Amino acid sequence: MSSSTDPSQVPGGLVWFDEPPPPRATEQLSREKVVAAAIAVADAELRGDVTMRAVAARLGVRSPMALYRYVGSKDGLVDLMVDEVYGEIDVPPAGDWRECLHGLGCSTWDAVRRHPWFARLAFSRPPLGPHALATYDAALAGLAGLRLDAATRMGFIDTVLGQALASGLALLEERAMRERVGLLTDEQLGAAARPYLERITAEGRYPHFIAWANDPGRFQQPPNSFEQVLQWLLDGLARLADDRA
Repeated sequence: MSSSTDPSQVPGGLVWFDEPPPPRATEQLSREKVVAAAIAVADAELRGDVTMRAVAARLGVRSPMALYRYVGSKDGLVDLMVDEVYGEIDVPPAGDWRECLHGLGCSTWDAVRRHPWFARLAFSRPPLGPHALATYDAALAGLAGLRLDAATRMGFIDTVLGQALASGLALLEERAMRERVGLLTDEQLGAAARPYLERITAEGRYPHFIAWANDPGRFQQPPNSFEQVLQWLLDGLARLADDRA
């Protein structure tokens, strides 16, 4: 195969395509240590931004270039970080397909809340690492009893994963926005918005929104929690499965 068609030679190619494996671990550096340090840096950053310099500093390594021997590239590091979080996702054993997807969704949501950056980076690279493939394989096994075509089975899985990742992405961006504008709590946001809401209330504009904004019950737990939305999705998928069957 020529270098022009060899995936390992394509800029930004997936780390899983790379040969040979990373060099022997040292007391200070290994692929696992680099990935763990990068995840710690991402967890601490507002939007999960990671630089090789920050990872090197966390590891106590003078030159960031030393890290590339273990991860190949910045894209390779992202591949490894994302796949490490996929390894935290638990899929219930094959049996009831709905329980399988419910467990997949809830476990992914838990992982996203631990690592909000995962929701952003998971969309940026193809999920072909060993942990990601194991997650998809287990989920597909849970759907094996349904008489559905391959595209529909994967569509079910992507619908559940997509909801968890999209919810996580919204969480990540809201957290960054609140930090940027200095309104970290709902109380601070409400206080800042009060003069504006009072003005548009007096003007009589947006009456339905104003009625909601002035309702004290709006602070109660909304029905569109992740768990509830997931149940709605599964209800819809169940009807689709029955129709396809």
